Amino acid sequence: MSLTDFARNVIVNEFAGPEPSAEILDAIVAYIEDIDFVPNRRLGSAGKLTGPLSDSEKHGEALFYKPFAHDPTLSCAGCHVPSGAFVDHRQHDVGSGGLFKTPTLLNANFNAPYFHDGRYLSYAQVVGHFDRTFYLGLSARDRQDLVAYLQAIGDAEQALLPDNVETRIREISDFMSVLDTAVPEHNAAVAMMTLDTIDRELRDLTEQFPERKNSIVTAGVEERRDARSALKYLVLSLHQINSAMRTGRFDAAAAALVRSREMMAAAVPVLQASEPWSLFNRQVHDSHFAAVRRLYRSAIDPALAPRRRYDPD
Repeated sequence: MSLTDFARNVIVNEFAGPEPSAEILDAIVAYIEDIDFVPNRRLGSAGKLTGPLSDSEKHGEALFYKPFAHDPTLSCAGCHVPSGAFVDHRQHDVGSGGLFKTPTLLNANFNAPYFHDGRYLSYAQVVGHFDRTFYLGLSARDRQDLVAYLQAIGDAEQALLPDNVETRIREISDFMSVLDTAVPEHNAAVAMMTLDTIDRELRDLTEQFPERKNSIVTAGVEERRDARSALKYLVLSLHQINSAMRTGRFDAAAAALVRSREMMAAAVPVLQASEPWSLFNRQVHDSHFAAVRRLYRSAIDPALAPRRRYDPD
């Protein structure tokens, strides 16, 4: 089955969606093929560690390739094949409750918890599981060195981008670039799908700036109000593009797209000015969701709700 056939099968058969056009399928395939691992400069082309290695990493790598004592046909590298992106595309029973496909170890530093059911939070726990299950007889140093090796091959260069206004706007701008092609080509189907995606992204971004009545965030009231207002009008400008495309007014859609881009450029400094009082601020974020959790618990169990003092006056 080709990747195109796979994408169509998921849309039409698994999710009972409408038959996608060839153009939509091509776009989905292009997106899937663009997904890749974040580079790890310490890994060579065959999956071997390169550059200066610590003694612990060297020993850990040797243990990774070493056949298991009770079954010489087995080893860590036998399933997590270094030259094949650390997978063998097969299913194995590793004592975790059934047959499961070998997961890659690339970028694994950022994929905890581990195993199919998330039972292990660290490499040390995973190594301990294999030591017990396959009677590896690892010493404390062996376990430590295997962990050092796994951390080295599971690392990546800037694997995580900060979640902030700049990152969100860059993603939205990338989506809007699709409109630069779809609108001039009068491709209403692609334009409206893209507009729907951007609309959801903007609405989610709006929720990062607490409303004025939010009792947790008391500062930056004007800044938060301005940020929400700027995003509201940006969403409305997208509706104008959508309406024009639906009714075949393509010149009007092109003009509305220009206005939307101008509005987004003007919104950026407004959003950045409000960032200290937004959910992008970790302290504000944690306080906000702690309050949400308390509210949720009190809704489930009224006994947990804050008690009001009885005042006869």
